Amino acid sequence: MKHIGLIVLLTVVSACPVLAQTARKAMPSGRSAERQLIELERQLSDALVRQDAKVLDRLWSNDLVFTFPNGKVSNKAQRLAGQKPAAQPTQSESKTTNDEVRVHLYGNTAVVTVLSTWSGQANNEAYSSQFQATHVWVKQGGRWQLVAAHVSPAKK
Repeated sequence: MKHIGLIVLLTVVSACPVLAQTARKAMPSGRSAERQLIELERQLSDALVRQDAKVLDRLWSNDLVFTFPNGKVSNKAQRLAGQKPAAQPTQSESKTTNDEVRVHLYGNTAVVTVLSTWSGQANNEAYSSQFQATHVWVKQGGRWQLVAAHVSPAKK
């Protein structure tokens, strides 16, 4: 009987490193998740400039809470309804650059701060503005989605 208990104990102990390695492989590393989120932030900025409702619909959670610089709060449906691409792209040329992106991971949740510069030309006048955003992403169903966002103008 002692031998059976010893065999069971040795089997369990020897299996622990294998189980730990399998769990590590199943969960993406922090660096991998960070790279994914930085890429999603790039896609988000690009979609906002192009007013690409299809991409925004994919990136934004159905529960999105968006807070504008003036404090007004909106949801996904309201934000998507406001996405109207310019009829003539030559009249309004915009671009955005994510100058600084910081990712803070908390399991399947991430807080990402983004300092971005929006620039271009509208009605033959050049413009450039910086914004600071705080985004909360949640990994649901195997993919990251934006659940909350707050944007403020950045002081130069």
